[in-house]
Amino acid sequence: MLVGQGNFVSVYSATEFYKDPNFDYDVYIFHRPNTARGNFLQVLRHLRMAGKTLIADYDDLIFGDEEIALQSSAAKNRTLTPEKAIAAFRSNLSGLREFDKVTVSTAPLAQRVKMSNPDADVSVVPNIIPPSVLSIHGELETHLAPRPHTAIGYFAGTKSHDRDFPVVADALHRVLMENPDFTLMIIGPVVVPPALAALPNVSTAPVVNFLRLPGLMTLCSTVIAPLEMSDFNACKSRVKFLEAALSGARLLASPIPDMQASGTGRLELMESLDDWYEALSAPVKSVDYKPKAEENFEFLRSTAHVDGLTTFWSES
Repeated sequence: MLVGQGNFVSVYSATEFYKDPNFDYDVYIFHRPNTARGNFLQVLRHLRMAGKTLIADYDDLIFGDEEIALQSSAAKNRTLTPEKAIAAFRSNLSGLREFDKVTVSTAPLAQRVKMSNPDADVSVVPNIIPPSVLSIHGELETHLAPRPHTAIGYFAGTKSHDRDFPVVADALHRVLMENPDFTLMIIGPVVVPPALAALPNVSTAPVVNFLRLPGLMTLCSTVIAPLEMSDFNACKSRVKFLEAALSGARLLASPIPDMQASGTGRLELMESLDDWYEALSAPVKSVDYKPKAEENFEFLRSTAHVDGLTTFWSES
């Protein structure tokens, strides 16, 4: 999108950029910067002296004190030891404090930035589906594809959701036991309770590339996005809604703020286990859901821009 607006854009891995930095650009956006990387502070100092615009960018709460670090999915799922999680959050916090301009994907994340770096100028730039992806699925009418009306899908991109899936596991087990014609497809490296995994109408598969997700989601009438309610998860974005809307599936989600901001008319927010059970028990027919699927896809089209980002850096 930035290239289409006439900008010259390059994407570097952090490792390569700090090893061999390029100082020829006007604006530099550092995604998840942290001071543990070699040459980090030296590169930032050189860029500041050259009058460049420097922006830190975050799509998750990865900075903060010990309490927040121990709430993170990496700590709870033991991807990192508590000591390493605390060290990582401390290093990311130091990186954040090197910037006076910050972009984030959600409003709660913006509040967290202001708490940690009060003098920073912070802008919320919501996650979107890029026009290049939308145009393909618009032509294919992926969101209107017919699908089994009793098919449920759960798509976990990483192992970080091992503490989130239990939010809905009991409701899923009950619904699938009571309705043997219902099916549940689980994609990704999440731990599934043995009693649920043993059901004949449950299937599992490894994580897939993002570009394959819409096609897989067209096999489902309902997609679920359960999250354990915590300060960490409250900062997460509506990305699961974007994916479901692209595929034309109904989304049932935990009520984190960014999901609420998407509009309750576009998805269904589950406040309790009973909410999950009642919503999962209700089959969704493609013909009935078609108007909502079209409305959600148009929402994706209307938000497919980065005007907030370009306005933010032009104010420098």
